[in-house]
Amino acid sequence: MTERRRFLVWAGALPPAVVVSGCATGPRTGAKAVASKAPEIRTDTGPLTRRLPKLGRIVSAHWQQETPGGDSRVPGPTDYFVNALMKLGSGSVAALTASAQMEPAVAGPEPDGISIPAGLTEFVPGQARWVRSAALDERLVRADFAALYFDRASDTVYLSATNLLLPDTATAEAGPDGKQVTITPTP
Repeated sequence: MTERRRFLVWAGALPPAVVVSGCATGPRTGAKAVASKAPEIRTDTGPLTRRLPKLGRIVSAHWQQETPGGDSRVPGPTDYFVNALMKLGSGSVAALTASAQMEPAVAGPEPDGISIPAGLTEFVPGQARWVRSAALDERLVRADFAALYFDRASDTVYLSATNLLLPDTATAEAGPDGKQVTITPTP
């Protein structure tokens, strides 16, 4: 059972007054107010490559990670959001999208539309024609929510995800020598 589910089961067993009394009501006396600012734009590809190995080689990236509840004084699970524009190797997007039924993406809120955060719009390829496939979202990304948008002409992928996770791996012993083998299951 995940920590979030365990908490919800535990919280559901308590009287409402107990659950509500654990909520923060505001900053403590003397605490400094922290201004909300736009998430940092990152260009390192390592974290994305580790979490998205099925995309192939990420040549360059501009991405942001935001944790809205990360500065909370109340302990508990925290969701984080990743928005990334990634340039893949030449021909990679065409190869990834060749076997999937792709649909044009329209501007607007997710999950049906594409809505790139203001901090990343300057990195969007000019004349991008985004397409998407829910089947590819499930096949290529492991997250609580993920939407991938592909521009074939520029080999660019836009990702919007909640709680982007590492790929599933399982380790098993093989043979009498005790060597371990890592197996990555495919969906």
